[in-house]
Amino acid sequence: MEEETKFSSSSSQEKPQELALSLPNNIEKKEKKKPLMTIEGYPIEGLSIAGLETCIIFPSLDLAFDIGRCPQRAVSQNFVFISHAHMDHIGGLPMYVATRGLNRMKPPTIIVPTCIRATVEQLFEVHRQLDGSELRHVLVGLDIGEEIAIRRDLKVKAFRTHHRIRSQGYVVYQVKEKLKQEYRGLSSNEIKSLKSSGVKITDTTSHPEIAFTGDTMSDFILDEGNSDVLKAKILVMECTFVEERVTVEHAREYGHTHLYEEIQEAMSKLEAPLAGRVYTLTEGF
Repeated sequence: MEEETKFSSSSSQEKPQELALSLPNNIEKKEKKKPLMTIEGYPIEGLSIAGLETCIIFPSLDLAFDIGRCPQRAVSQNFVFISHAHMDHIGGLPMYVATRGLNRMKPPTIIVPTCIRATVEQLFEVHRQLDGSELRHVLVGLDIGEEIAIRRDLKVKAFRTHHRIRSQGYVVYQVKEKLKQEYRGLSSNEIKSLKSSGVKITDTTSHPEIAFTGDTMSDFILDEGNSDVLKAKILVMECTFVEERVTVEHAREYGHTHLYEEIQEAMSKLEAPLAGRVYTLTEGF
């Protein structure tokens, strides 16, 4: 007699918790948030993909530079600084403002080059007509060399960059008030008395902490008015082209920086003892 072959099938009476055991762990557990990159004490996050989107976020300063597609983590920043009007740097602006409105957050402050301020306001008006949103915000035009205070101890200054269209970068300064030398050693009551009588008892000092270029040719480095950019603790600068199949000339034609330029600039500043002993392998060997 042949042995009977038995087939088992799932019962419709299986308990839900038994089914749940086969689900991947990442569905049941929340993904742990990755720690942010921290440089010189400043957490940094964001992304920059050539031609698609750039958004660099400094959460401890409550600001973002450029907003090509409005990543979710940019929404919580109260300030956005726009370097220029190319879509991969400004395209996410309406969504940024709309999302903050949807979440009942306070209207953000947006800083743009003065020459595009009116056009950006028109952009918001078009979106208001399309979906009926208020899109409440504060729009500030900033010219090269002008400053805006974003916190009692922070100010931001626009500096000149060199792209295919009008563009500018931004330097964030830490601002400190120090008691003047002649008033040091006075009692607190004496200092309060001087202050209440209108005497300026402090000197204001500022130090460049962070600089952001946006899209630019490397020429900004040579601009005498940009000395603070190179003194900043952190310089976030573009480097769209890194491969030898794209020439420096091509990069400059489109208003961008090539990695080779940065290497050549660094080489030119080597001290004499090293100048003849350091070689760049930009073309292989």
